[in-house]
Amino acid sequence: MPDSRPYPRLETFERLHISDGMAIDADRWQQAHRYHRQRQNFHYQALQQPGIVNGLGVTTVADQPDGRVLQIQPGIAIDVEGNPIIVKQPEDFRIMSEAPEGQSLVVHIAVNYVDPDDLRHPPTQHTVTENFRIVEKLHLDPHDVELCRIALLPNATQIQAPSNVFSPGPNQLDFRGRRSPRPYPQGQVQVGQIVSDRPADIASGQGLTDLLRSLDGLYPALNGNSSVKTFPAKGLGQRDALDCHLIHVSYEILKTLPNPALQQVQAYLAQGGVLLVGADFAEVNLLDWLDLGQELESGLAEARRDVDLLAQMGQQLQTEVTANQQALQNQLAELEQPLQAIAPQLGLDLTDSGELDNDHPLRWQPFTFSQWPKRQGHTIYLKNWGGLVWMVGDLSRSWGRNAQPDLPRDALRSAQEWGINLLSFAVQRQQWHQAMQQLPAPQSDNRPDSLRGRVQST
Repeated sequence: MPDSRPYPRLETFERLHISDGMAIDADRWQQAHRYHRQRQNFHYQALQQPGIVNGLGVTTVADQPDGRVLQIQPGIAIDVEGNPIIVKQPEDFRIMSEAPEGQSLVVHIAVNYVDPDDLRHPPTQHTVTENFRIVEKLHLDPHDVELCRIALLPNATQIQAPSNVFSPGPNQLDFRGRRSPRPYPQGQVQVGQIVSDRPADIASGQGLTDLLRSLDGLYPALNGNSSVKTFPAKGLGQRDALDCHLIHVSYEILKTLPNPALQQVQAYLAQGGVLLVGADFAEVNLLDWLDLGQELESGLAEARRDVDLLAQMGQQLQTEVTANQQALQNQLAELEQPLQAIAPQLGLDLTDSGELDNDHPLRWQPFTFSQWPKRQGHTIYLKNWGGLVWMVGDLSRSWGRNAQPDLPRDALRSAQEWGINLLSFAVQRQQWHQAMQQLPAPQSDNRPDSLRGRVQST
């Protein structure tokens, strides 16, 4: 997925080539200073998001009869180009928009940087002040730093402060769009899901949404688009699918995908996408075996603490534990058979075990796992072949509000942290695949001859 940021632009810098005897006129002086401003702004654009540094509060002005005057308080902001916006004193601002009859109208109050070079000045004025402009808009653009927004109702002019700032009502100041400067994330994550009308798919979709929403607090180096794209099982819609870093599909749906859909999945994987195939324990008839194995392991552990009990039942319990483990391994191997059959159509080779070693990014980047998270009280099973991640014990239902009510908080956090490893893996895989894409050669090369060839050290 390409970077959607408007800045910094992919442009080279030009600066004066200074030599003795060069005449310095106004244009060359401006060019020299503009170069340094561009370099400074470029540094900020590349690393930081715009936002309000401090201050710039908004309040209603009580002594205005129509109740539509706001006061913008002093403060500092930085815009998307890296320009500082400084409001030194309180500024009154009147809301002019009116909601149409029968519907509400959301207006945004924002502040913009004003470049003095864009204004007219008398020739005798030797210093100019960088300034700002407070604007009222229906739609923001990248240069706007939002201060607040208001959902206006028709024929109701009085604007008020909200009683609950996290849940403002109509005609009340809404600060939920305010942003503070912060580092740009490493990537914008887009997730998709191949769905049917099963309730389990709805639960998985909600879990994916909640996982993406958790990024801001748990791992802000990634930024997730919480709107999960959905694709019908009959076909992905190639362009929309290629926009996704990760696509989740249930094991049952994957087995029934028609050939055209499998071809689209193959193209998606070839472009660096990651397909997460999830099978929940109960749906593949493993939950009873896992529960039985847990009871047997508990019984064997208890027997080892009692010499007499160990002598009477230890061998039998150990035999049953071993038999249960073998039965589970056999069932897991059977579950992989449909994947083995589909793999050639997906352009994958599943001849190796798919086991994840200790250096695999799903084990340690950014969170370290010596054991996998648990689903329904049992450790999940994971394998990976290229862009295919095979997960038995579908954690997508343990990532948020639809997790089982008795799920301990540490289990929820463990599931979310591994989910973030998965998103990070998907973003990195797609970025590296895109880095290997060949682009058309430029029509001409205007660089000096000394820069065209490869420099080889001796």
